[in-house]
Amino acid sequence: MHRQKKLIALLLILPIILLFTGLTVFPFLYMIYMSVHDYDLSKSAEWNFIGLRNYTNIFKDELAIASVNFTALLIFIALPIEMVLGMFIAWLFRDMVGEKIIRSTTLLPMMVPPVVAGIAWKMLFNYNFGPLNYFLSLIGIEKLSWLGSEIYARTGLIIIDVWQWAPFIFLVIYSGLMSIPNELVDAAKVDGANPFKVLIRVEMPILMPLISTVLIIRMIDILKLFDIVFMVTWGGPGHATHSFSYYIYKVGLSYGWNVGYASALSILLLIVVIILVNILMRILRVRELLEL
Repeated sequence: MHRQKKLIALLLILPIILLFTGLTVFPFLYMIYMSVHDYDLSKSAEWNFIGLRNYTNIFKDELAIASVNFTALLIFIALPIEMVLGMFIAWLFRDMVGEKIIRSTTLLPMMVPPVVAGIAWKMLFNYNFGPLNYFLSLIGIEKLSWLGSEIYARTGLIIIDVWQWAPFIFLVIYSGLMSIPNELVDAAKVDGANPFKVLIRVEMPILMPLISTVLIIRMIDILKLFDIVFMVTWGGPGHATHSFSYYIYKVGLSYGWNVGYASALSILLLIVVIILVNILMRILRVRELLEL
């Protein structure tokens, strides 16, 4: 009877297992297979085995290197700003009058679909009719070519990323702050701790697992950033705002149809994500052990 129940349970979940295998495992293995072949649909429908040549070509590809540089720029500039701003807003709005209304308003950017957000920001950045340049002109600043200058285009995408995802940091940290027992905070205050010491000695150690999780999630999101780049700048001007994911799309589906090279780029991105996440988790774990 017990074996029959196990067999019935296996038969019931077998369609889901087959569906999962067909939609995830098989495409992934096929992508690995294609990454070691020369398969360019713009030239021929045939493919030839070339070993690791696609992978070695990545390190010679100037556009791939430029896309890595811009993605790293987002990680080292946009991500810290989001973390600091999100945590600051969470501590600022805690126990404030009208907290629910302020909280709902703050979360609006995160709820806007990326396509809609991209179109809206592209209109805001318009050189001739954009509201940003209009308000800058009111204080005597000349119009800025937000989407025509390398510096301003990168700055604009950083602004959009911070605007859209700082609320996510705020939501997670705010939820963590609300879960901290008041007894711990009150006990620290009775012992003479000022608000800053309460933050550093009591609240931050409790929130560190949440902060670590959010940091990893956002880093992965930035590494696969595509939608905002596609909607606002199309990787321009030139290749100034090519994210690595956008470059994969450009190689494999847009301007080129080099499926083999795009597969190699995708595999490399996956390897980088795994390595960076493991390094970050080890660093955070070592820090927690040192604090103990």
